[in-house]
Amino acid sequence: MSSVRLDSTTQDKLRQIAAIKGITVSEIHRQALEQYLERELSPPKKSRYSDLIGVGASGRDDLSVRHKEIYREILDEKYAKSQE
Repeated sequence: MSSVRLDSTTQDKLRQIAAIKGITVSEIHRQALEQYLERELSPPKKSRYSDLIGVGASGRDDLSVRHKEIYREILDEKYAKSQE
């Protein structure tokens, strides 16, 4: 058996939901924990973009570690040209 200490605002919200749904606060705890455990213990879902990852070829081998810096350089060049 486990116990959970909640602040009064959270406890009030749980009671309100329990009353609306006609279930106990304990049942809400059980359902929430089941969902959490299922999500945390299941294998990661395939990203909708996973079929796109790695399809491009830039010729650079440092993009994975320098992508922010490279992107910043591109933006700096773009905006420097627009200021001329």
